[in-house]
Amino acid sequence: MARAIDTEAVAVPAGAYDWRRTIAWIDHNGNETERARLRGLLGRPRPEAKVIRTLEARQNDDGGFPSELIQGRPSSIDTTALVLRWLQDLGTLAGAVAQRVVTYLFTVQRPDGSWDQPPGLVRYGPPPRLLPGDSRVQALCTAQAAYWLVLLGHRHDHAVSRAMGYLRARQAADGRFLGYIRTTWMAAALFRCTEGPGSAVCARALDALGAVEAERWSAGALVGMLNCMAEAGVSTRVPVVRQGVARLRALAEPTGSWPSEDGEFYRVEVSLRALRVLLLYGAVSEPMSEVEGPQDRAGEPASGGGAS
Repeated sequence: MARAIDTEAVAVPAGAYDWRRTIAWIDHNGNETERARLRGLLGRPRPEAKVIRTLEARQNDDGGFPSELIQGRPSSIDTTALVLRWLQDLGTLAGAVAQRVVTYLFTVQRPDGSWDQPPGLVRYGPPPRLLPGDSRVQALCTAQAAYWLVLLGHRHDHAVSRAMGYLRARQAADGRFLGYIRTTWMAAALFRCTEGPGSAVCARALDALGAVEAERWSAGALVGMLNCMAEAGVSTRVPVVRQGVARLRALAEPTGSWPSEDGEFYRVEVSLRALRVLLLYGAVSEPMSEVEGPQDRAGEPASGGGAS
């Protein structure tokens, strides 16, 4: 079983969640890649070569991954970040596939330090959150790309500092970043990874996240936010994390799975990410009186893999 990373004990109310049901449910309902990711999360050191070859075959020549993983489409920041998450679960972020992604991210950064979805994506009718040319999408893509460059070992690269300058100028007085709430939690994690626990930018963003009403946090949003917080070393002493872990446990269904606001097709994906969060925060034991959280470290991400 994977263990919580660099932990410190923090009290969190126990729920009725039984993580063994999640394992059984994913193993029964997941596809080949999802079952391989489950085994990676549970500590299997070597992923199935077939799964890695399948992902390699879908990688575009520029190093990114095509929108919705449909061959022939241009590389998408969002899809590329999704595949990096899969590679992280598989324990292969240090491999050739991820290194080609790094080349792609460096190549497509815009002169102002931002990233955007490719213009060629428009012809495929993307949803608003993926529409190139939208300033909200650019902010999200920038947070995603810079965050993953940090996790992939390029924390001190000029590309990351330029991206941070772009994002810093797009943080409102209330702590939120331009556009989607997802941008705020990814940027918060990015700034904490690079500037450490004392980052004022991150602190304001965490306050903004904490101001979101509990009922507005869907399971999918919770796992996205909490994954980033865990990787950035934010412990459950921070209220939004403590409350988020408790709510995530409470949202687990009797099967051990979690619902997805994007439909049943994504239920396994959300459940895998939820399991990962609970493993990272040591919140899988039942019964439980304490939950462990990532220890605060001076600007180091809690895990490089081995986090749209």
